[in-house]
Amino acid sequence: MTHKKITALMCFKNSLLLLTCMALAGSSFAQKKIQRHIEKIVTAPDALAHLTFLAADEMRGRNTGSPEIDIAANYLKTQFIQNGIAPVEGNNNGYFQDFPMEKIIPPVAGSLTLAGTVFAWKDDLVQLNGVGANLQGDVVFVGYGKPQDFETYDVRGKIVVALAGSPETVRPLRALLRESPPKNKLAAAHGALALVEVMALPGMPWAAVQSYFSADRIVLKNDPSQPLPHVVLRNSESPALKAFLESRHAQGTLEVKGIRSKAIRGRNVAGIIRGTDATLGQQWVVVSAHYDHVGVKHNDTPDSIYNGARDNAIGTVALLEAARFLGQHPPKRSVLFVAFTAEEKGLLGSEWYVNHPLMPLEKMVFDLNCDGGGYNDTSIATVVALNRTSVDKQMQEACAAFGLGLGGDPAPEQTLYDRSDNASFAIKGVPAANLSPGVKTFDEGLMKYYHQPPDEVGSLDMTYLEKFFRAFVLTTFRIADDKVLPVWIKGDKYEEAGKKLYGAH
Repeated sequence: MTHKKITALMCFKNSLLLLTCMALAGSSFAQKKIQRHIEKIVTAPDALAHLTFLAADEMRGRNTGSPEIDIAANYLKTQFIQNGIAPVEGNNNGYFQDFPMEKIIPPVAGSLTLAGTVFAWKDDLVQLNGVGANLQGDVVFVGYGKPQDFETYDVRGKIVVALAGSPETVRPLRALLRESPPKNKLAAAHGALALVEVMALPGMPWAAVQSYFSADRIVLKNDPSQPLPHVVLRNSESPALKAFLESRHAQGTLEVKGIRSKAIRGRNVAGIIRGTDATLGQQWVVVSAHYDHVGVKHNDTPDSIYNGARDNAIGTVALLEAARFLGQHPPKRSVLFVAFTAEEKGLLGSEWYVNHPLMPLEKMVFDLNCDGGGYNDTSIATVVALNRTSVDKQMQEACAAFGLGLGGDPAPEQTLYDRSDNASFAIKGVPAANLSPGVKTFDEGLMKYYHQPPDEVGSLDMTYLEKFFRAFVLTTFRIADDKVLPVWIKGDKYEEAGKKLYGAH
């Protein structure tokens, strides 16, 4: 190679290096500029104003179905309008997504008999769903009640008994709430008279089942038709029960008395901003949080209002702060903001949404949720989805920009990821993470506020929360502005659902 060619090559390499350095410097400058804008717009006094309204005593704990939850929904709508967040196009109800729910008041009495042995109400039996019953005749056992089980056994005109959940079930309550209704429909479609599920799943003692299903509760009203009478039976050591499960057939009765129900309206609140990039703007990042709490409960203290400042007024304010900032500084991707109701009743608002999305789910590339029960480490933010999606770097850098570290799941054994609204998106395949205030461990200091009356605004550390809100907003911006598509980490349990939703990218 001649001296002239070597000189030209070196000049080219130096120019390329200079251009690379200039690009990196430009990117760093742009990021610093966004950070300064966030510091100017997202401030503790503004956040405190939102928190003070949402978690006030006058809001009476924002319980699902209460007048106060409607006031909160209108407040969120007002904030969307004020900050230039538009309603979803084509949504005839503006910023609201209303959906039917049902409050179930448990029966006053009931019983099940198998071959002459009586299983008593509450001690052995609780009502899951459906209408009352006064039935007598054939009883048949159908295993886990899968579609093939109903094809195998003749259930027409009979009381059907099935095992709760499935062999793969890891969360027993979720199995009863989510997997049992389809079994009820299958039983009805095959002509059964009632469904009894045997609670043989580990991890949920009968006392917990009894307590949950003996109280008033709220469920989605997905089907206008009335489900079959549907009860849960304790998996006891009864010889009659064991003999029945082995033989699969018996004579029996089922009686359920005094069940009542009341229609309730659920209301999600949704708004959008359009992205600035012609191509990336066709993709959507979801920012979500639930705005309900648990309401008013009588207890051993003079304070019966569960204000829910931490759970989840903080998450709701994180969503509002992101909406306010992105309304002024829109990213390349479009953003959908959704505040869900009825999370405390079993993720009902987000479950309804993902099954009735206001826009196609395959256009949603990520869900950043904010939900937490409190905080006990003000040096970090917590993401229980660490090492599950490709956005860890954006979250870590956004937190570091405001002096915070990023912690992972503090209690994997509690399956926290699947207990917040992000799980509803993940089940459908949308990569999702829950970014919340810092939790190092589940200790007495944390549980003092979790679903307790002391969870009030006056107990919050606003200096820390200002950092957290800013980190949440920057995380949102960086995910929505990054040209790289967010994905599940290879091998994640929701990766296959993602492939099914999106196909091959």
